[in-house]
Amino acid sequence: TLFEESKKGNLERECIEELCNIEEAREIFENNLETVRCLGSHRAGINNPNPEPGIPQNLRTCIQEISNQCLPLPCYKNGYERCVDGKGSFTCVCKAGWRGQRCEQDINECEDPEFPAGCSQKCYNLPGSFMCSCEKGFYTQDNIHCIDINECILYRSVCVEPSQCINAPGTFECRCPLGYQYNMSSHECVDLDECEQDVCDGECVNTIGSFSCHCDGRKGVKLAEDSRQCEKIPKCLDLYDHKHEQILHLGEQFYMHFRLQADTKFAAEFDFRTFDPEGVILYAESLQDSWFMLGLRSGHIEVQYKNEHSIQMTSAGKAINDGQWHVISVEELMGSITVKISKEAIMSINSPKRLFNDKLKTKVYIAGLPDRNESLIKPINPRLDGCIRGWNLMNQDASEGVKEVFRQKESKHCYVHVEKGSFFSGEGLALFNIDYGSTNLWKLDVVMSIRPSSSTGVLFALVSNHSVPLSVAVVTQGPDDANLQFFMDGICVATLQSLMLCYPDRLVVEMKASADGLHITANSSSVSYSDSETLSMALSKLNSTMQGHVHTYIGGLPGQSASLLHF
Repeated sequence: TLFEESKKGNLERECIEELCNIEEAREIFENNLETVRCLGSHRAGINNPNPEPGIPQNLRTCIQEISNQCLPLPCYKNGYERCVDGKGSFTCVCKAGWRGQRCEQDINECEDPEFPAGCSQKCYNLPGSFMCSCEKGFYTQDNIHCIDINECILYRSVCVEPSQCINAPGTFECRCPLGYQYNMSSHECVDLDECEQDVCDGECVNTIGSFSCHCDGRKGVKLAEDSRQCEKIPKCLDLYDHKHEQILHLGEQFYMHFRLQADTKFAAEFDFRTFDPEGVILYAESLQDSWFMLGLRSGHIEVQYKNEHSIQMTSAGKAINDGQWHVISVEELMGSITVKISKEAIMSINSPKRLFNDKLKTKVYIAGLPDRNESLIKPINPRLDGCIRGWNLMNQDASEGVKEVFRQKESKHCYVHVEKGSFFSGEGLALFNIDYGSTNLWKLDVVMSIRPSSSTGVLFALVSNHSVPLSVAVVTQGPDDANLQFFMDGICVATLQSLMLCYPDRLVVEMKASADGLHITANSSSVSYSDSETLSMALSKLNSTMQGHVHTYIGGLPGQSASLLHF
């Protein structure tokens, strides 16, 4: 009856065990609406599916006694700590590192900002946990924070002197003196080749523990104040340094072979320019010791020749070493040899027979003599610094092949504009072999009239083997000023200060040196000398060097000695 069913326990038993399945029975205490629907579909008089407060009073006895909601276990077994049974519900209490209604979600402490792991370096997430790790060179005491290992204290012999151990976060460094680097294999300081690091704009020379940079003044650059970069050398004057490929420089000897007809007579014509007072312009020879030489002596034309009939030497005409162009011609006529300057005959030499006696082969040397020149009537300087153009030898113009050879060889090209006192950028130097005397009687007296440009450069130097016992150089002190410094074996022994660069007037400097002392005068400029002890030691060393042979250089130093001069 309805009365019996309303007794305690009957409705619960019948509903759960007989009328509702297990899933519906669980919902009795979790969902009132479903409970009413379940019971209302099986009991007469219970047909109100609406929720409270419309549920009949006699149904409320169903929630008085309930089963354990934690059985079977609703929580994720790896993530829960315990399950709490509630009135029609359950609560999963999660372990640290887990979350979710059933503790099924692992917390990534390495990434989750709400649950930061706090690792100071590396972090690895684990199921329900995490692990901190340190980089090489660190250790941890609390499994969270990393502490640097001081290798310099822990391993006191890790660096070998003269290096010093410098600790750094996670590592250490064996620091060597400047110019050296530590070799971890050999455990020593070795020279650091700074030149491999492109530290110089120009040429780099590595030295033990250091390096030096050099700029080629011949290319118009000098070393900047930072001693690394090269900067352009400003010019005081506009230089007319243009060369022409058809103006031939006589500074280098060359010769040509001619194969002639039997009746060909000797002939030569060309434009000639020089400041040089002495030297050979041309020399022609054939077989059987026949030769002809045209040259300058004291600026005047000189002719020497020899054949099987005669031997002669003569000189005539005005001096032509004035730097101007002169047309010179040599022509063998019937019974004579005529020499003309600017179409005007200056000499006519009787020659009753042919100069080369019908020889078919002739060799003509320009600006020089063959190696065997002892046959000359009077010795002459074989070299001549000058230029020729428009040349015609043996009535044969230069072939296109010969012109192409000269066109490609720039060293044989002459400057278009040249005048006495002209200055050209430093692309060469002069070498002299001068005897300054022997033993302690040697004496050096040099007078220089200079107009310095804005550059550092060597004006005068004595070179012995690979050393520079004495030199004079311009050393810039700024954009407009320079010092003229005098060096003995790389040590500055005297300085002429406040030399104005690019000044229109010339400065006359006289330097007298001997075993007894050094004396310098330069107009009214003041000269300061180094202390007496330094000067005395430098003079003593110079005196020792002067007992042997020295070379004199003007305008620079030979390449192999350039790095020996320090200023």
